[in-house]
Amino acid sequence: GLLRPGVPRRLAAAAALLLAFLVPATLAAPPPPAAGDAFWRGFDRAAIDRLVGRGQVVFVDVTADWCITCKVNKELVIDQSAVRHRLEQPDVTAMRADWTRPSAAIADYLRSFGRYGIPFNAVYGPGLPQGRALPEILTPEQVLQALADAAGPGRLAESPR
Repeated sequence: GLLRPGVPRRLAAAAALLLAFLVPATLAAPPPPAAGDAFWRGFDRAAIDRLVGRGQVVFVDVTADWCITCKVNKELVIDQSAVRHRLEQPDVTAMRADWTRPSAAIADYLRSFGRYGIPFNAVYGPGLPQGRALPEILTPEQVLQALADAAGPGRLAESPR
């Protein structure tokens, strides 16, 4: 690569630090939830296997009001048009696990992936029945690729456009 090892990580850390100061100012008075957020359903671990068994792709977003990086992922990736469009398709179920208050069920879920903190996102589907954990800092390309992989071979993934 053209970059020295560690440079992308340092850039990401610097960006996260900058956003840590900018995001709270923009989120101080959160607007009421948009009607478009109605596609999120509550986290239900048992339902994931049932949904995947029916051919659904499941996107899990574990978040909390106090999680700055979660808010950055939401703003810069999850709410971007291509990702949002894919999450709104009929073959996708988007689940949000709110860890603002401690939850043993969510803690157990995270532990099942060897994780103990958030942000945490995972994608399931016929092509990924055990689920794939995504990196803590998301990119639209990673999310769209995981959703396509989860749909499985032979299934035409919805175009991101």
